[in-house]
Amino acid sequence: SSVSMQVSAVPRSGSQSTPHKIRTGRSGAVHSYGSSEARRDEVAKKNAREIAEKYAYWDVGEVLRMAGPTSDNDMGTAAAIESIADTLESLLAGKDLPHSSKLSAATLVPFVNEINEWTRVGPSVSKEKLLYDYFSGFVLFVAHCLKSMAVCSELNVARLVLPSLKADFKPIDCNDDRRVDLALHIRDIDTSVDRVDSNVYADMFGIMEAKANIGDQDDALGQLILYSSNMYMTQSDRRFLWGMTVCADAVYTAVMLNDSVLVSPVVKISEEAGRRELVSLLVNWSTCSVDKLGYDPTMRRVTHEKANRASGVGMGDFNSIDIDAIRYEIDCYDDKTGKTQTYITRRTIMSADDIFGRHTRCFVAVPARGYGEAAAEKELQEVVIKDAWPPSENPVFNDPRSEIEFLRIIRDTYEKSPPKDFIYPKLIVGGHVRLDSNNRLDSVDTTDAIFKLLGVERADLPPDVDKSPTWQNQQFRAHRRIVMSPVGHSIKTVENEEELIIVLAEAMRFHSSLVKDCNILHRDISTNNILVVRDNGDGSGTPRGLLIDFDFAIKVDNKERKARAERSGTLPYMSIANLLNLDCERTALDDWESLLYIVCWLATIGINSKDRDAIDLTTHRPIFQWNNGLSKDIAVTKRLQMDSFNSFRDVIVKHFEEKYILLPELAAGLYDAIFAYSKCSGANISQPRQISHRFRQRIVGSGYSQKLPEEPVEMNDPLVTRNEYVDEIVGNLQQEMNSFDELARKNPSESQENCE
Repeated sequence: SSVSMQVSAVPRSGSQSTPHKIRTGRSGAVHSYGSSEARRDEVAKKNAREIAEKYAYWDVGEVLRMAGPTSDNDMGTAAAIESIADTLESLLAGKDLPHSSKLSAATLVPFVNEINEWTRVGPSVSKEKLLYDYFSGFVLFVAHCLKSMAVCSELNVARLVLPSLKADFKPIDCNDDRRVDLALHIRDIDTSVDRVDSNVYADMFGIMEAKANIGDQDDALGQLILYSSNMYMTQSDRRFLWGMTVCADAVYTAVMLNDSVLVSPVVKISEEAGRRELVSLLVNWSTCSVDKLGYDPTMRRVTHEKANRASGVGMGDFNSIDIDAIRYEIDCYDDKTGKTQTYITRRTIMSADDIFGRHTRCFVAVPARGYGEAAAEKELQEVVIKDAWPPSENPVFNDPRSEIEFLRIIRDTYEKSPPKDFIYPKLIVGGHVRLDSNNRLDSVDTTDAIFKLLGVERADLPPDVDKSPTWQNQQFRAHRRIVMSPVGHSIKTVENEEELIIVLAEAMRFHSSLVKDCNILHRDISTNNILVVRDNGDGSGTPRGLLIDFDFAIKVDNKERKARAERSGTLPYMSIANLLNLDCERTALDDWESLLYIVCWLATIGINSKDRDAIDLTTHRPIFQWNNGLSKDIAVTKRLQMDSFNSFRDVIVKHFEEKYILLPELAAGLYDAIFAYSKCSGANISQPRQISHRFRQRIVGSGYSQKLPEEPVEMNDPLVTRNEYVDEIVGNLQQEMNSFDELARKNPSESQENCE
């Protein structure tokens, strides 16, 4: 078109780095572009403080009882708690141990002395580091007592909870500079009672954050939340996390769930009742089932020496291994067949490193049968396992928007008549995680299952509220696990722009077929959800485009091919209508608009690491405004940048990498079809009545070349009216994409000649 031909003369400069699935603001993540390391760290701290302020619920007594015995008849644990607490109080009072005691006073006295000092600190201590020794001494005291009881067969102790040897240290398995005050670790009961020499998040049961003053509990909780997110990144077998704060003589225990942080009432070490409460918590952690510790019993760590199955949650010393090489044995239950298949992971390709949300993890895995046998292992077919906690209808089997159901529809549709011009994710196993080995229906892992550990019933979350009125009001989530093939690789593994176009074109052919043949609208087209699959297993061969992740997908009306208005997607690539949550149906055009933003993003920052090496990430690009700020502000920014072809060219295309020849042309063609469709009464999509003249100039900057109207005027909004022509516009878009696909499949020199 005449529009696309104008692009080739536009000068373009570069930027860097394809966004990852990590969404924490770390270097290399989507939200890190255009910002410094210090700025990213400050944003992460701010987010943690906001969580502590808005989504933390204090004085939840159920937290301290969460790991307690499930039966009132379990007198052994209760007796052990009383015995250890009585022993502590006797020693604090200067009394001798009874002659019948199997404990050694010489062993316990050093810890008792530290605890005694702790009881006298009052509302503040002179140095925060004193609290490290006080807290460690308390934990070791209880561990010594439990060890003695286990040796004498007085109590069935499953594990020991021990403090870290290092204090105020930087874990080596994360790329930030944050320092953990103290960590708690879990070790087998046969382990000697001592501080654990380990400095990785992957080996932590929980984190203790200390403050010198009793009034600093809010700051301590914010830091605990900030640091604990790294535990999710390195531990894929966690359902929820425990953590503690110590402010002078005040101890708080926190449970971090998908949507809230529950904080216990204060435990005062200066008071006997408080000391007994802390003894009770430590004993319960040592004797309870693993699910109460926040671990997933259906996902077990595999030892690294011989790939044997690990028992319990003993983790060993992780200081001497590659953390990326952690393997898991995962049980995958299929809701339809009622059968469980077990897999061993080969690598983790996505981790859940946020405190809140779906906690999505993805692995490349092989069947457990034959794993570890050299000959058999070579023949094992690799699959992808996706493990996530999405919001769900209750009961879970009636959820029409379950990704499992969409994948079943896709499988049933294309197995009958396999497509020739695109590939699709093939469901192998799909089901909800069941915590009971007998797969009972009441053992399905959901938010309600976690609340059952708390001994209360969850209440539904009221509609349209920013924060739950009570801690019991929580969003219902279901723990789903999906096994599928083929195995794909990140879109940033493409070798050149031709391969990128081939991959995008195939993914969108599948997208169009989804709408037409399966009545499914994807609604989350992003760089994370389009993968590269090679024809050959060694990573070579022609690239294929695989569209994945149906968490935000929805069934569309058979006739209208439309879905109800609702915000969904990945922030930098969300359509303007999505960002504004406009009162109009979401259609395939919103997904195609997301594709345009992907092309613009990658053409600006570089399509692969080879192209990104020489580019300064901190250099500002107008496109970086797409992932910073409120969604409505991003929408206003995009409206102005897409207002006309001139503004799109001068503000966005101008910053494309100079080496790319096809991508500017493709972006122009997609823009023309999406925003300049003639039947939508004009291409201008800004709304002058809602946007001031000065604000337009500030957003667009000096690169904006179009003359602005002196007075606001009523204008047609193609974002709404284009829904009347969805089929026509999608047809144009698919034709444009297919033309560039055909062009990209020719040799580079030939494709460039045709483009010119």
